[in-house]
Amino acid sequence: MGLTIKKYKHGPPHWLIDHFYYFFTGATYQKKRLLAKPAAKNIFIQHLFQYVKKYNWELLEWVVLDNHYHFLAKVSRAADIPRFINTLHKTTAFHIKKTLHLTVKPFWYQYWDRCIRNEKHYNETAMYILYNPVKHGYVDNLDDYPFSSFQTRKEAEESELRAKFRLYQPQNIDYYDGIDNF
Repeated sequence: MGLTIKKYKHGPPHWLIDHFYYFFTGATYQKKRLLAKPAAKNIFIQHLFQYVKKYNWELLEWVVLDNHYHFLAKVSRAADIPRFINTLHKTTAFHIKKTLHLTVKPFWYQYWDRCIRNEKHYNETAMYILYNPVKHGYVDNLDDYPFSSFQTRKEAEESELRAKFRLYQPQNIDYYDGIDNF
């Protein structure tokens, strides 16, 4: 496992650990609802899957909302994180603006990533991501939200997923709220 600590002049050091789990979130500039249309969400999802494959990452959970996204992935080379996100943002902004005839600049604000500390943190993060459409009031039932990994997870392991929701109670997880509401 490769481990690097990247230091920034005006920010805290950043851990870059190869073959490790990371939580990512990004938002549109000024939280504008630039992803509100299904076409925009689908473009983002298509490119997310494309780049995950290209960079040999493992995408575990994901959700796309009207003005932000979250995903959990196992990252092969952590040094690729800035390039991955930059490419994802640049490409999705271009294609969404072109498809929806938007002239907004800038499109994306920035992104955050967090290393997953342990199994409990992993499961809390996964449930937080899946629960996000309910948290933000998009739906009352996750079955009604098509822009997340919930349906795939539910089909593959419904009873385990129900148990994790009961155990980790994503409605009570608040340590990502600062990121989610930036």
